[in-house]
Amino acid sequence: MFEILGSDPWLLLLIIAVAFFAGIVHGAIGMIGGLLMTGVIAHFIGIKLTVPVITCALIFSHFSRGYMLRKDIEFWAVRRVLLFGLPTVVLGSITFGYLSSQVIALVFGSVLTISLPIKYWARKHSIKTGPKLLAGASVVWGGLAGNVIGPGFFLAPFLLGTGMNRLAFVGTLATITLAMNLVKISVFAFTDLLTPELILLGVIAGLATIPGNFLGQKILRKMTDGFHEKIVDVMTIVLVANFFYLAFSS
Repeated sequence: MFEILGSDPWLLLLIIAVAFFAGIVHGAIGMIGGLLMTGVIAHFIGIKLTVPVITCALIFSHFSRGYMLRKDIEFWAVRRVLLFGLPTVVLGSITFGYLSSQVIALVFGSVLTISLPIKYWARKHSIKTGPKLLAGASVVWGGLAGNVIGPGFFLAPFLLGTGMNRLAFVGTLATITLAMNLVKISVFAFTDLLTPELILLGVIAGLATIPGNFLGQKILRKMTDGFHEKIVDVMTIVLVANFFYLAFSS
């Protein structure tokens, strides 16, 4: 069915299971899910092919999560981030096509590594995000978004700095990244990065995230803001190690 998966019939089931679990994580904390899928699936089909697959899958994941939390979305923040961020998303997506698999893995690991001190700095200084700061952060976020999965790590402290609680944050970020991934997949469609096989695999993985998102959203409502932050930090460190391993083992 899928040439890129080889002759192993269990590999597709593994990808579906990973997508379901990633959906739970995504629904519970608003981030990490896409990175988790990327980190695992890249070991089987390579990171260059994985990014278009996950970009397609995340359209389903972000839409379902945004719909579940539609009453909590801060639409003013969505509008500002997309206004300033989407042009650089396009530029970043075009650049992605020229990068090697090793460079892509290094970019993933580096962005995640940099995100940790940014988050700690934002927490320590109780960053307050105004319209101008959010606009500037959105421009940088867009450039990252075109090249990597999960650039919400960079944008997160600036969104939280507007005073959002965890429910508003997850719903707002889901809506922003839904639009971002629609633009990104459109750019990929004009290159040789996107094939019918990759689209189909992305759709299957994306559908598997929806029930996971539902379960994750239930967990989110019972979670404290402090525990939410700790889970994000721990998983970030694990994924940093994974992407650097992918970079240096290729």
